[in-house]
Parts: sequence; structure tokens; C-alpha cells
Amino acid sequence: MTCVGHVSNMRTKSALPIAIAISMLICTIPLSSAGSAPTNGGTYTVTNDETWNIGTQLDAIVTVSAGATLTISTDYTLPDGASISVSEGGTLRIEDGSLTSEAFSHAVRMTPRDSSLMVHSGIASGSFSLKIVAAEGVNMSGWTVSWDDIQQDLTGSEHIIEFTGPKADFRMDFDLLPGSLTDLVVERLEIHEEGVITSTPAYLSGPINCFMASEFGNPFPLTIDGTAHFEDAAVIGAEVLIRGAATSVDSEFTASGPLNVEGEQASLTLQGGSVTMSSTDHDVNLDGVAQLTWTNTNGTGYLIDKWERNIEQQEIHIPIIGTCSSGYCVEYTIDGIGPAEGSIERKSVDGVALVPARTVEIGYSNGTLWSESASITVDKFRVAWNMNDDFSSWSTGSTVPLPWDTSAFEILPHLEHPIISLDSVSFPSESGKIGRNIDIEITATNSGTGTAAVYFDCNTTDGARADIAFGSLRVELSEGETETITGQWSHGSEEEVGLVCYIQEPLQFSDPSQFITKNSATSSENGEVATVSWSPTEGSDSVTPMLILGALGLTVIIGLGVVIRMASASAEEHDIIHNDSDEERVDLFAEMMEEDDA
Repeated sequence: MTCVGHVSNMRTKSALPIAIAISMLICTIPLSSAGSAPTNGGTYTVTNDETWNIGTQLDAIVTVSAGATLTISTDYTLPDGASISVSEGGTLRIEDGSLTSEAFSHAVRMTPRDSSLMVHSGIASGSFSLKIVAAEGVNMSGWTVSWDDIQQDLTGSEHIIEFTGPKADFRMDFDLLPGSLTDLVVERLEIHEEGVITSTPAYLSGPINCFMASEFGNPFPLTIDGTAHFEDAAVIGAEVLIRGAATSVDSEFTASGPLNVEGEQASLTLQGGSVTMSSTDHDVNLDGVAQLTWTNTNGTGYLIDKWERNIEQQEIHIPIIGTCSSGYCVEYTIDGIGPAEGSIERKSVDGVALVPARTVEIGYSNGTLWSESASITVDKFRVAWNMNDDFSSWSTGSTVPLPWDTSAFEILPHLEHPIISLDSVSFPSESGKIGRNIDIEITATNSGTGTAAVYFDCNTTDGARADIAFGSLRVELSEGETETITGQWSHGSEEEVGLVCYIQEPLQFSDPSQFITKNSATSSENGEVATVSWSPTEGSDSVTPMLILGALGLTVIIGLGVVIRMASASAEEHDIIHNDSDEERVDLFAEMMEEDDA
């Protein structure tokens, strides 16, 4: 018995350190028993369907993975550092529950126009003091507060107003003094009555024309790349980013705006409920492609829009680079830009014209909608094909709508421009004499719009540069025109050879394929490569010596002429003498001409 007892005691002593170690390890793992949220501040991944409806705090970095659903059906507060992310393919459901940040800012920022807060003074039964408390580090100087035809200047970080008797709830207005540029952020309003302080956060004081000063706190991140469904739910003090699909039914988003909806797969559907107290002048922020459905839902109202659609800088692409004889080859005027519907001029630099970031859609608080209808008007469109003033600039005056659901707009498909193809090269004759020209025929088509002066050049089928009269061939092609031009080709050696002709591409083309569908053609006949048989000119062996002798004879004749001319010039010099009396020169030929005239 003693032995057995001893062994048992030894086992207990050896197991104790192991149990302690296990306990310590468990403490490092976020705990989530059935129905409760993790609370120890670590990371927690939902890999299977879970429902949280127990407890009051959610303290973890939570990720809902693909294929899993997390359902929250009670009220949780999230301390600083906690967050919820829904991966693509994952689902978050908040039904009859809420998520509230413990660290988000309660302060609101006043706007210079018609900002006000509601004072809940009706709780006081007698005289009381009202204290306006600014956010930490904010000086209220430069602003005034007014109510009941009373106005006071604000100074410092706190302002106290004394009331000698009870007063029903009332609204006070905040105004910026002329010439002042200071920022006013109010943290809370306090009612002091006989040592009892009732504090109301500014965001709960019925703010009108105010923004949430979110930088004075830390909202919890709520990121939805998958699917989220809110029903009879509340989200307070969150930083919301939706790149997946979110649906809200009779739910409230407070101090969580703007709700950001971004990407082609992003959508937000609001049915009933509210989205209020944004940190900017709109409750929902969309990019150019995200989808929004807003039905019977309350926004912050007044100057705060229901939503805005804002896009980043856009690029207008056209495959034209470099400059032309009179400046840039492509120039635009863009009209109807932004809410002001202004105009800007743009030049295509290296094939790109930039349009600045802007607001393109506003859902106003009164229910009206404004959408941008910007358009691009082409002022100039030239390349080497129409550089000469004898040719018109392509698409001049053409107007193209500027879409805002794309970051890069390819404008060329919407413009008039030539599209050239070199169709064929042929020879009327299959033989030629060395040193003499023969005709060649080149056929080309303009299947696009706008006239182009197109140049062609040729090589022989063995890769040598062909001797084409005047260096190259030129043709003017109008819209839809097919034309065959005749050129002259000479060859210097006895052989059978064909031609490969090609279009001389303008240097302004960064992508010639959009202007040229067929760049070159080989001489052909009946589907076969056509060649010319070049042979020596008849009698060329006897003619050559004759040409040499003729050239020598011509040289001799020219030389004799030069000698005779020099002798004549010498004789003329002798006809000019000097008069011994006055040393004046006398031109005998001139005197003879005067006598004849007399």
C-alpha cells in the first residue's frame, strides 16, 4: 500500500509542471467557447459556422475564412486593436446584435456654415451650467456660439454658460468669425446642476452640418471581401471597407461613415435603417465601378450627402507619340468635368492625356441625384499621313463621352482615322532590261475614315533595296478608297527576282497595328510569287565602246571651246588703252558703239 501511494504521489509531482505549461499555452490562444466571442486580444480564425450570442466583449483580430459563416446575435464592444475581416467566400451575419468600438472618437467638427448641437437641458429642474468641452488640444478661439438671440465668443478649451432657471432642450449654433481660419472640434456637452454632471457626447447631441472628428479616436476596422448581412443590427464607431457584397436591412451605421465601397465586385444594398455621422461630407463613398442601392434609408442630412462617387486620376490613351510640325499631334478639350462642370484642355504626351481625380456622382440629402456627363472634343489629330495643311485634321470637332467607370480610356476606337492595307504588288511584264525601267503596280485600300497620304517603298525578294524611281511611291487614299498606283523599277544585274513592298510607317505611331492592317505585300500572280527576268540590253557590248569614244569626243570639243573663249578675253583686254594725257582708260569698243548711235 505504501509503495502504491508513493508511486501515485510521484506521478502527481511529475504531472504538475506539464499541467502548468498546458495552462499557459491555453492562455495564449483566443478563447471562443460555443456561443461566445474571443476575448484575449489575439488572432482568431472562423473556419466553420459559428454563432456568438454570449458575453459583452469581442477582443480579437477575427478573420472569417472562405466557406465559413459567423453569426453575431448579441451586443459586443470592441477595444482598441480588435477588428473583423471577412475573406472572399466567407460570410458575416449580424442579426439583432451590435458592434461598438470602445475607442472611437465622440467629437464632431463644425463647418463654417450653419453648424449646431442640441443641448439636452430639459433634465435640469432649476438653475444649471452648460459646459462646452473641446477635443484634446483644440482651442475654440475664432468661433462664436449663439442661442435665443444671444451670442458669445468662444475661447480656450472649455466654455461655460450660466442659466438662472430651468430651460427646455434647445439648439445652439456655432459660427466662424470673419477672417478666422481655426478649426472647432467639440468633444461633449456637460450639464452641471447642484454637483451632478450629465455628459452627452457631441455625436449624440443632434449635430447638424457637422463631421465626425475620427482622428481623435480609433474606430475598429470592419473589412468585407466576402459577404455580409446586417438585419436589425447596429455598427458604431467602425471603419468600414466593402469589396464584396453587403446588405443592410433596418440596421444602423453610426459614426462609421463614410462606408467605403470599392471594386468591380463590390456592392452595398441599404433597405431601411440609417447611415449617419460621417467623417466627411457624404455617408457612403463609392469608386467608379462599385454598386449602391439606397432604399428608404436615412442619411445624416442637411449638407451631408447620402453618397458620392469619387474616382482617381484618369488616363486617355491614344497610340500617338512625339510631336508634329505645329506642336502636339493630338489635342483635346474636355467639358463637363466635376460638380462645377468645368472645362480643361489636354495634349497627348507620349500617347497619354491626364484627367484629374474628381467627384462624378452625388446623391444629395434631399433625394436628388447629379451625375457627371463629361465629354472629349478633339481639337487636333495629325500624323505624317495628314501633316500637310492641305489635309484636314482627323476627327476635328468630334465629341466622345468620357466614361468614369474606367481608369484608362482607349479613345481611338471612338475617333475617325484611316486604316490602310497594302493589298498587292504586280508586274505588267515578266521581263526587263538591265538599266531600264519597268512598270510595277501597287494596290492599297483605306478601310477607315479620313484621307491619308501614304508612302511605299520596296525591297527585292532577295533582301536588297529596290531601285524605285523618285525613291518611294506615294498615294492619297480617301475614306473607303482602293487605288492602284504605277511606279518605275530598274535593276542592275542579270537575274530573276521579285519585289516585297511595304508601307512607310509614321514615326508618331506607337502601335501601327491600329492604323495599318496589312503592312507589306510580295509581288504575286495567281497566288504564286511573281518575278521579273532581267537580261542585258541588246548590243550592250558594242555600245559601251561607242559611248566611251563619244564621251572623249565631247571632252575634246568642250576643251577647245574653253581655249577659244580665253583667247577672245585676251584680245578684248588689248582693246582697252590708256590716254597718255590724262591717264584715263578708253574702251574702243564703247567708242565705236557711240559713233554708230550718232
